[in-house]
Amino acid sequence: MARTIVEVPLRQDPRAADAVARSVLAAEGYHEMSYNNNTELVWKMGTGVMTAMHYIKLEYNASAMRISGWVQIGVGSVGGKERDLKGFVGAIPKKSVLNTIEKIKAALA
Repeated sequence: MARTIVEVPLRQDPRAADAVARSVLAAEGYHEMSYNNNTELVWKMGTGVMTAMHYIKLEYNASAMRISGWVQIGVGSVGGKERDLKGFVGAIPKKSVLNTIEKIKAALA
């Protein structure tokens, strides 16, 4: 799996941080869905028709939130492989996912 991972120290209860992150993701147009044969719960934006599919996954431990971000370029379930948020291919959607991650970080600060 090619994903960009960002660790954000938590200054609040993980449940409160989750509510903040969910609020940002919903405002950005992401929706929650099962992914990877129902083994992961992720947030997705886009269908792959006009733009790459954007994905963000939130995970928590007692002191930090782990935010994973990636894109898939293609249509629907044949969207190709996961691409981390570095590099030139898919640069515009990658920047969009990175901007959303930065908004989550700012909201948690």
